[in-house]
Amino acid sequence: MKNVIGEPYKMSFIYNIVSFFKPWFAVDSRALGLYRILLGILCLADILRRWDFIDIFYTGNSIIQVSTSLSSYKTFSLLNTFTLSWEVHMFFILGIIFSIMLILGYKTKLSQIMCTVILISIHNRAIMLENAGDFFMNCLLVWSIFLPLGVSFSLDSLKNSLNKYKEYSIEDLNNRKYGKNEPQILYLFAFFCILYQLATIYFFTGLDKTGYDWMNGTAVYKMFQLDTFLTPVGYFLRDYITLPVTKFFTYSTLGIEYCAPLLLLFPVFSKYLRMSFILIYTIFHSTIRLAIKVGLFSYILMITYVLLIDKSIFDKVKNWILKRYTKKYILFYDSDCGFCHYCIRIIKRLDVFERLIFADSNYKDQKPEDFDRLSTATAILYDRENKKWWTKHEVFGKVLFLIPFGFLIAWIFFIPGISKIFSWGYDTVANNRTKISTYFGMPACGIKSNVITTANDTSHFLSPSILNYFYLKKVFTSSILLVILVSAVNYSLAANDGVNDRMEKYGFGKKYFKHNPTLKKVAYYPRMIQRWNMFSPTVLASDKTVIVEAVLNNGEKINPFTGLEPVLDSVEYEDLWHGHNQFWRKFFSRVTKKGKQKYVDRFEMWMKKYNNTYFEENLNGQRIKSLNIWALSQRNADINSNSNYRVSKRLLNSKAKTNRNKVNNNRKQPPRKLDKDKK
Repeated sequence: MKNVIGEPYKMSFIYNIVSFFKPWFAVDSRALGLYRILLGILCLADILRRWDFIDIFYTGNSIIQVSTSLSSYKTFSLLNTFTLSWEVHMFFILGIIFSIMLILGYKTKLSQIMCTVILISIHNRAIMLENAGDFFMNCLLVWSIFLPLGVSFSLDSLKNSLNKYKEYSIEDLNNRKYGKNEPQILYLFAFFCILYQLATIYFFTGLDKTGYDWMNGTAVYKMFQLDTFLTPVGYFLRDYITLPVTKFFTYSTLGIEYCAPLLLLFPVFSKYLRMSFILIYTIFHSTIRLAIKVGLFSYILMITYVLLIDKSIFDKVKNWILKRYTKKYILFYDSDCGFCHYCIRIIKRLDVFERLIFADSNYKDQKPEDFDRLSTATAILYDRENKKWWTKHEVFGKVLFLIPFGFLIAWIFFIPGISKIFSWGYDTVANNRTKISTYFGMPACGIKSNVITTANDTSHFLSPSILNYFYLKKVFTSSILLVILVSAVNYSLAANDGVNDRMEKYGFGKKYFKHNPTLKKVAYYPRMIQRWNMFSPTVLASDKTVIVEAVLNNGEKINPFTGLEPVLDSVEYEDLWHGHNQFWRKFFSRVTKKGKQKYVDRFEMWMKKYNNTYFEENLNGQRIKSLNIWALSQRNADINSNSNYRVSKRLLNSKAKTNRNKVNNNRKQPPRKLDKDKK
């Protein structure tokens, strides 16, 4: 019988419109799980790479002072309150702990919130060091709070499955449909926000590239002339960037950036467009990262691509693996032991590709030799084809090899020496399994066969009050997301010069889009900055760096960062210090600007501290007696030009400036003339 009410509704115009834009909100639950793991790894990496700089940039006595700005646009950072060295170290340790929890998917929502608070606090404590990667990571962390990242591949989802589906027998365990965490398509407003964020980064980055080098095709060439940005790979490739090559890659870059919104947001054929996006843009950013130092920016962008993977791709990969690996293994265990049974229930959920068959002593088919003796003392994993079996701790090692990514730790179980420790641990647990089962309230023997199937499970029926709470929560979170999204849109339109340049070109006024003060505060507080002007409007025309010339107690002059004699007349790749990372490069590039003298002075004070061990390896037991901080700059020649611009040098530290000026004034003072009356 046809649904009389439903059919007209399905054919309605509104229903068709909603269905048309479904791809904007649809994300696979497995994609969310993989994204959570990668985001957690990225959070962990970002914290760890800053660990050695805690006392240099993040404490109250660091080079960068705690912000006391009276600006109406304030930023959030708990490190403006916790400023002592031990407090900041503990703050970083908390970040490491919650990043690991996020990777594992334990207390996922709490981990998401804490990682967001901690990472944004760290970024905003030292704004001077930030780059576009930090902007985007701030945005990503905020948007991700509203995603259910614990829905797949997490300890939380494992725990929920164990609580919801309770296998009571071998038959239950071998019934793969029962207790299976089925993948699902979720429709989420927060996913659309991330989709929008990705699209706008590329679009506005392309829109802001209005300079002559992007228009005439030489931008990539100029990029490869920036010695301070190049990696060893980039330096090797530089000689191959000819005029035809630079034109191809320059215009390709613009095309890639302009096409991103279409590939991401076009609702028709979205599966194919997004897979094309993943392929093209992964190659694009991998190439950039290989050639140019851009911090974590490329990695942050690429982890979001996981969210774009379509359900059919996951299914095809899984089916391919199932067809390729068809061998089954029999896992024998003591089904009367409650603790053993609980462990096997966990293994069942980790056995994504269904490689295991579960059995106990009642199994009637082929068994390993000496089965009766072994089965009373250990679990057994049996390979029927090769008549091979594993016992004790080796069972867990081999099982790990059979589950996704288990190989990363499975090999540890088979290392000589360490293997004996695992064997001792297994025997200890096995001999006390009855006590363990009793302690956790599990049956020690005689587990009842009480099969509960999914069809009989009524736990998914929710009461009206819970449903009301669920809907109110949805409305509340969607409202917050909408406000943040509107603030991001306003910020993008006002902050990216390429937008207003084009509006002016078409007669709409010089500053057609302006910041809304309230909306700007919303975006600025967590520094969800939407100014995407990387290498825009033109590529930097000059190489700039800072060189420290230190005089030691023994009279020797060295650069403390390299341990070698300072080179003050060259910014060529071979003469530069390449041991730095994003933080020193950003710091050095920004202290040279006007109004940054206080940072130079604090940097000089830090360099001279008696307890500064940062340069211990390069000073060879000597102390820094005095130092000069030089800003070096050299304009790069245009393509096919033979021009050779000189290196300009400017002294930055104020005390050295004063002493230098005194010396220069004494040198320039003319001979004093005698008064005629006194002759």
